[in-house]
Amino acid sequence: MGALKYTTIIKDPIHGYIRLYEHEKCLIDTAPFQRLRRISQLPTSQYVYPSANHTRFSHSLGVMYVSGVFAENLYSDEDEVESSERSRLLVVARLIGLLHDIGHGPFSHTFEDHVLIPRGLNHEVMGGKIVREHPEIVRCFEKCIEKEFNVSVEHVSKAIESPVLETWPFRSKVGNVSEVPLYYVIKGPYSADIIDYLLRDSYFTGANYGLGLDWTRLAYHSKIVGDSLVLEYKARDVLDHLLLARLYMFKTVYYHKTSRAFDKVLGTILQKTEQVLRIPEALEQPELYTELDDSYVLANPDIRKLEEARYVLNRIIPYKLVYEIIQPLEKVSSTLIKIGRSLIEGIIKEEFSKLAGALDDEAVFVDSPRLPTNPMFEEAEISILKPDGSITKTPIRETVAGIMPHEVNFFRVYLHRKHIDYLDRLRTRVTALFGSADELRPFY
Repeated sequence: MGALKYTTIIKDPIHGYIRLYEHEKCLIDTAPFQRLRRISQLPTSQYVYPSANHTRFSHSLGVMYVSGVFAENLYSDEDEVESSERSRLLVVARLIGLLHDIGHGPFSHTFEDHVLIPRGLNHEVMGGKIVREHPEIVRCFEKCIEKEFNVSVEHVSKAIESPVLETWPFRSKVGNVSEVPLYYVIKGPYSADIIDYLLRDSYFTGANYGLGLDWTRLAYHSKIVGDSLVLEYKARDVLDHLLLARLYMFKTVYYHKTSRAFDKVLGTILQKTEQVLRIPEALEQPELYTELDDSYVLANPDIRKLEEARYVLNRIIPYKLVYEIIQPLEKVSSTLIKIGRSLIEGIIKEEFSKLAGALDDEAVFVDSPRLPTNPMFEEAEISILKPDGSITKTPIRETVAGIMPHEVNFFRVYLHRKHIDYLDRLRTRVTALFGSADELRPFY
């Protein structure tokens, strides 16, 4: 196995100094990875929090670093793991952390929600495709990763794509120690990805919920038991901090009403300009896909002619909140999930057309979070190692994060400002459909 050689030191505002290995620098210097400098981490939050202009590039470096700290701590105490194998596991963890977001499109999750998901894709699927097929990435693996560290491009791409533990490709035994727990380092309920975005998003928005998170305590007190990752009881307080920080960042930052209005506008731009951007072709050709970024979209002269582009470029908020309710968890499954957002939106559009006497498809939109983004809808369990050596599995809903907040699901109705004269009448009709005024509990 090749020796690990540091080649570069990066100064990061979240983690301090991050050292890079030679093979990592090879990947970072490729066009697909450099493109992440031009993809916003929170593309619509900057219209609420002016400093939230950090990128997927810096986040990916942070996830790489955190993944490495976890891997070092998980395997350092295992006597049966040889030094060379520990190095390989470190390489694997950092590689997947580094490349986990390489498949994001322009405006990150906005592109995912409005372009990829309707096609049955997501940024992880696209990331796996880019790692597997983009010639610059493949060249780095062939030149300084596959033979040096026995880590194949196929395995890394499958790990990036893997939606569940059952499809995780790293399943070998190193002595009596399993590679499988690396899945939790990258995709678990307190993963390196979650840790870095909570810290980074808190820092750049100023929301602060994730600042001060003692995440290294989670790394030091995580242990491998069989194929599972378990957390010692003494780090439970840090886990509670992480889960609560994630929930409140979701409520106050990721689903801020103004941010969500701009998400709708950017989504409309992407949908209207799919042919201009050659999106159907780009989804099949990694080299074409990696030309797409935030700047590429908004700098296009044809796109700049759109009314929606003017809203974004000049921070004009085109939608006014008509109605908002934040639902108790126990009521969600019997309302929005059961009925479906598109059906609800159709009903409200019909109500508006009755008021206005005309149809306008852009007049109204309904916003409710895509459930996997809401931490309280996850089915994940966290394994806690107790003082007596027993292990208990606790669903996220039953942690302190599930006990304290009572309202966790947003349901909002917006009206385009050009129809502002109908605001009060539409609000009255929507309230009659979904709840009286005294049942509402506005959050903002």
